[in-house]
Amino acid sequence: MPRGYGYGASMGAWILDYLGGWAGQWRSVTHCDAQYRGPAFIGDITIMNAEITGKTTDEDGRTTVQVKCTMENQAKAVLATAKGSIALPLS
Repeated sequence: MPRGYGYGASMGAWILDYLGGWAGQWRSVTHCDAQYRGPAFIGDITIMNAEITGKTTDEDGRTTVQVKCTMENQAKAVLATAKGSIALPLS
């Protein structure tokens, strides 16, 4: 490796933190499946993007949204991808 880098566990924590920040105080991340594509080197930036890909409501009225997340560096190289589920509060 040309210089220090963030380990997969660290990158997974960044993804969970990003999704949790979007979810906010009254929602929760219920599932996350991340795949690591390359290292996040010291000195690089990481850019997170996400999109909602689906929404389900169970028989008890609990709504969950499915999210697809991508982590890239400043050169647009994909460092990680993830799919997550976020439970919304009951209305």
